Amino acid sequence: MSRQKKMQRMFPVSPSRFMKRFLSFFKPSKPLLSAFVLGAMMVFAHAPVAIAPLAVIALAGLFWLWFKAGSKKETTQIGLWFGLGFFGVGVSWLISSMYIYADVNLVLAILATFIFILFLSLYFMLAGWLVGLLKSADKVAFSWVLVMPAVWVFAEWLRATLFGGFPFLMTGNTHLLTWLDGYAPVFGVLGVSWAVAMTAGILLWLYQVRAWIGASFLLAVLWLTGAALKNVQWVEPEGKPVKVALLQGNVKQDQKWDRAHFIPTLKTYVSLTKQNLDADLIVWPETAVPAYYDTVENGVLRSFIKDTQLLETDVLMGVITRNRQTGEYFNALVNARNPEQVYHKKHLVPFSEYFPFSKILKTLSLMFDIPFSEFTHGAPDQEPLALGKHKVGVSVCYEMAFGEELADSAKTSSYLVTVSNDAWFAHTFEPAQQVQDVQMRAIELGREIARTTNTGYTVIVGTDGQIKQEIPPYETGVLRGEVQPYTGTTPFVEWKQLPLLLLLSVVMSFLAARKIALLPLVQAKK
Repeated sequence: MSRQKKMQRMFPVSPSRFMKRFLSFFKPSKPLLSAFVLGAMMVFAHAPVAIAPLAVIALAGLFWLWFKAGSKKETTQIGLWFGLGFFGVGVSWLISSMYIYADVNLVLAILATFIFILFLSLYFMLAGWLVGLLKSADKVAFSWVLVMPAVWVFAEWLRATLFGGFPFLMTGNTHLLTWLDGYAPVFGVLGVSWAVAMTAGILLWLYQVRAWIGASFLLAVLWLTGAALKNVQWVEPEGKPVKVALLQGNVKQDQKWDRAHFIPTLKTYVSLTKQNLDADLIVWPETAVPAYYDTVENGVLRSFIKDTQLLETDVLMGVITRNRQTGEYFNALVNARNPEQVYHKKHLVPFSEYFPFSKILKTLSLMFDIPFSEFTHGAPDQEPLALGKHKVGVSVCYEMAFGEELADSAKTSSYLVTVSNDAWFAHTFEPAQQVQDVQMRAIELGREIARTTNTGYTVIVGTDGQIKQEIPPYETGVLRGEVQPYTGTTPFVEWKQLPLLLLLSVVMSFLAARKIALLPLVQAKK
């Protein structure tokens, strides 16, 4: 066999033709540009704008484009372009964090952000391909109400699970404080996402076919069921409220790791602490102490920590701990009153707190000027901290996006505390987006949550998802408030995502079986 024929067998499509096919995915057309605009519009259904109906409108538009598409290639392209619009606007805050604070070249920051946006868009691209495979051109209701919402939720589940999970901008967050968030304590945020997607499909069916009775009935059942679930008291208050003081130091990110600002930063937090010693619990933000705990314990904070151990007030300090023998260091919370009480962050942020495949990507890590960018994961079985009369589940920053991972801690805790440093993303959409995650977790887990941040938003959220108290962002201040302990568990805490995944498995299996059963008919028509 000649060399040319061998190459043709190995590569049936020439490199030039492959490149043309690849680039054709990015060739704009009216449907693809429409999908891009719809994706970008959907971002404004999330915080800080939070116009919830935009999520329904955007999804209805996407479902319409998918239904009208004439091939799997076109539905796949539509999904990709929707994702590029959605994440291109929704996570654009990555550019500022890398360029302004990580000292990455602007061109490289834009390139890295685009690669991340493209990666996240691949999940919507997969959703488009599945829709093209499973939809039925002659069954409008079937495609819009069953196929597309199920595929949408499947894609969100994959995105929140694979490679550690990237649960940014989950659709369910757009309908916090509506009747649909009643599904959250049972099915989690993905259950709310499904309800939102079904709402879009039903309204599209109603508009297109004028199925007034069927569509209206189904829409009423969907929303009224959510309202009924919203009124169920899954948990009950336990004892008196806990008085908390949540410190917001407002230390700018470009000053945080500057030696010249080290002592002033500590003085700020020590001063705010001393002014609020009548609280039951004082909480410092994530890495409020920009140094190793053992260093400040034996140095600049020695007197403060010794004095704190004589008080009745627990003081949770965001700090870095280390194991001198192994060289490992952790993003941690330490109770200054009892330093043996330590929480090590378990779910680290990839490419920020650790680098996946670090041996391969070691060179890449050197491009980012991020202090302490190779943290060690904390143990997965850490117990809640015993603070005062209650056990308290604690988490750090990114962990608040993963409700299933927090469920075990919530089951044995009376309330939750989370800390963050959103100064990396100051004056962008990201801090407000994180608050929505906190609100959704409070509903899912049936626990009030006290959130302390460096620059904002510092809030206390009730079990209904409402923000009970807050202080202005980008100002130095203290949120003095009360957190109500609770007992009991929501179905989500008990079963996590199992009910939703079982339901999703049944629907997707039915759709796959139907597709296989119809293959002979499709082939016969051809």
